[in-house]
Amino acid sequence: MLPMHEIEVPVPMGLSPFAVGTFDEMGSWSRAAFPHRHVFYEILYVSAGSGTHTVDFRSSPIRPGTMYFIAPGQVHHWNYDVPMQGTLVLFTEEFLLWQEEPPFFHGLSEHNELSLPPEQAERMTRLLALMCEEYQGRAPGFASMLQSYLQILLVTGGRLLEASNGGEAGTRSSVLARSFTRLVARHVVDVRSVKAYADQLGVTSGHLAETVKEATGRSPGEIIRDALTLEAKRLLAQSDLSVAQIARSLAFEDTSYFSRFFKREAGVTPGDFRREIREKYHPGHA
Repeated sequence: MLPMHEIEVPVPMGLSPFAVGTFDEMGSWSRAAFPHRHVFYEILYVSAGSGTHTVDFRSSPIRPGTMYFIAPGQVHHWNYDVPMQGTLVLFTEEFLLWQEEPPFFHGLSEHNELSLPPEQAERMTRLLALMCEEYQGRAPGFASMLQSYLQILLVTGGRLLEASNGGEAGTRSSVLARSFTRLVARHVVDVRSVKAYADQLGVTSGHLAETVKEATGRSPGEIIRDALTLEAKRLLAQSDLSVAQIARSLAFEDTSYFSRFFKREAGVTPGDFRREIREKYHPGHA
């Protein structure tokens, strides 16, 4: 499987995996131009810079005044003309105050970026400055303060996302759909059954299908196939595993069936996809 990067910055003693700092403080890896993925969540606020940011093979311009949300397992990298300036926040779920994920949380990493209006950008800059000050000062109770600041940051981002989506982030259908897509993203290699996901969510298969279709425009089966195809693309692009090895790692017993599945879903064969994507991101090393 594609290696997962741990948090590679000093973490204060007694603090669960969490770090915050500027791009310069975090080091050159924070601007990594090579595709990679993490075991932690990464929130980045870019105040300056230009180029492109690619997440799971989708590229968009780097825009100052934008927050970027990267979830564990997502493959991303930067291709910059002018190096970014700004602040990064790295954390795992264990560091969050809430025990259950709020409805907008997965939506942030689904959208990956959120452009902030000037007044919100100023507010976010102040909040991140407070987080950096607390992180570096390490006064008594600093871990609790950082957890509280992180929750404010996420709730603020969630509100802005909901506003940009016309307020749909909190509807019942969107909450269930996001819970479903989050489960699929985590377990698709081992669980392919819509009924199994419905049972885990405490609903019937029919209700899940109707609700997910209403919220996303896609069926649960389509979302499962899309997630499986995405993981196959990640491995084809960023590992040296053979097609047969990738098929086995994704629980396909038959390599030929995996190849047919991939071509049907992606429109190209696994081998062609690997050559095209490596030529795009690593010219001369396809």
